[in-house]
Amino acid sequence: MTKGIKLENKKIKLLTSDQRAMSFDEESLSMNKMRKKDSANTKNKSATNSPKNIPTKASRSKSTPAFTSESLQTKKLHHILQLNSEDEKIANIHKVLSKSRKVLVLTGAGISCNAGIPDFRSSDGLYNLVKREHPNVSLGSGKEMFDISLFRDELKISVWATFMEKLYSSCKLAKPTKTHKFIAHLKNRGKLLRCYTQNIDGLEEMLGLELSSEQPVEEIFTKGNKVSQESSTLVRQNSFTSFSNAKWKNYDVVQLHGDLNKLSCTRCFHVFNWSRYWARSFRRGELPVCPHCENIQLKRLEQGKRVIDHHGMLRPNIVLYGENHPSGDVISQGLNLDILRGKPDFFIIMGTSLKVDGVKKVVRQVSKQVHERGGLVILINKSSVGDSTWNGCIDYQIWEDCDEWVSFLNDQQPDFFKTQKEVDKLRQLKREASELRKQKLVEKRKAKEQESLKTPPTTPIRDENKGKIMRPVSSDSSIASSLSSSDSDSDSDSGNRKHLQSLKRKLLPPSKSQTSTKKLKLNLKEVVISDAESDEDPAMSLSGQLYIKKETRTLTSTSSS
Repeated sequence: MTKGIKLENKKIKLLTSDQRAMSFDEESLSMNKMRKKDSANTKNKSATNSPKNIPTKASRSKSTPAFTSESLQTKKLHHILQLNSEDEKIANIHKVLSKSRKVLVLTGAGISCNAGIPDFRSSDGLYNLVKREHPNVSLGSGKEMFDISLFRDELKISVWATFMEKLYSSCKLAKPTKTHKFIAHLKNRGKLLRCYTQNIDGLEEMLGLELSSEQPVEEIFTKGNKVSQESSTLVRQNSFTSFSNAKWKNYDVVQLHGDLNKLSCTRCFHVFNWSRYWARSFRRGELPVCPHCENIQLKRLEQGKRVIDHHGMLRPNIVLYGENHPSGDVISQGLNLDILRGKPDFFIIMGTSLKVDGVKKVVRQVSKQVHERGGLVILINKSSVGDSTWNGCIDYQIWEDCDEWVSFLNDQQPDFFKTQKEVDKLRQLKREASELRKQKLVEKRKAKEQESLKTPPTTPIRDENKGKIMRPVSSDSSIASSLSSSDSDSDSDSGNRKHLQSLKRKLLPPSKSQTSTKKLKLNLKEVVISDAESDEDPAMSLSGQLYIKKETRTLTSTSSS
């Protein structure tokens, strides 16, 4: 008994799950293993027995599209040789492009061929053109005319100067192509994140796009003997060497290889605009002297300082092979900013064969980030780029001219080429149409309510056999016909009512006894019946007779009582 009492006084504490796990391993027990196996088997059976095609609640609530941009991604470079409107892949790619928000574009010389500017590596390109025009110059390939090593040979410098002047004049006569306008359209729609171009023609500036080479210039008046023929010369220091987030966001087009429309000094690196005098000197095969360096020499002479023999020479502000890129650090920082913060979801490469090493790195970096965000990478070019090097980076290559692809895209997706004003107008019209529909529904409901209130009640009809008043159920058409027929008789009824009221006032004087008033009412009814018979109104006479019979019965019953 004492032991039982002690046990009853003790408080039993249950172990928690953590304490039980620390005390022993539940999974090692055979019973628990058997239970887990049974539960797993039941889950598998229920999964197999359940129908697969029945959508869940989440799938019902969210309508899944027929395709996604991730499903269009490829592990190997897929080639599209022809633009066919019936091809589903091309249609799906264009749909993804139209729905994209941040498009990053990389362009090459192929987008300017239709403007009259030759590319570099084709049979009619600049490399072969240089060799044809200057057969006396020993050139292994035309690529040597765009290498920094040409400044070691004076003959190559003169050939290069004349060639650059011709290229500059052709760029001035050229006009933007459909591809350039497509890039400007992306900017106007707010879809262009950035355009990186290898071109040096600067045709994008004609369409209002902000170029990376365009910086505020300061005006300096040069007083040299030769430069005095010009009124003034615009000059600036190359400010594209320092990175700034605010400046970078304002750039629409980043020129990777410089700008042919500007001249830079080989010594002080000041940048100038072209002038007629300098264009003539280039045409003669001579590089003009830098006016900024000449001003420094004049100041040193006035101050009595030692004169520096070496002057800077002006050359087109482009980046040659083997030359350190003056704004390479700025471009790399801006590219990282576009990739991380810009979040591009579509990457278009147009008119380039991807032979330059720096451009290859840009493509790999951008394509990796675009694929991670579920976007696509497409290449529009008519020459091969090598499948093995670009598998996993580029999804599709379209073997077509860039302008023809843009026109085909315009035919397939016409809404994508509408201006932002047109898109805003369409949205406003849709909103107004939806508001009008809502107003019409409200007006219809109000009209129905008013019609239900306006419908008159059915008129009572007395049953001649039983003497009871019946309220017949009539249709709307019968009510309308009765109303139209009753309108003609309304004037006669109002006249009869007035006549009855006047007789009541004359024949019913005020009295206290009920019997006397009833007798007077009977007399009144008799008078009314006589008037109705004289007027040949059977309904009035019959109703009066029935009333007289009823009232006489009540009078006899009251008198007998």
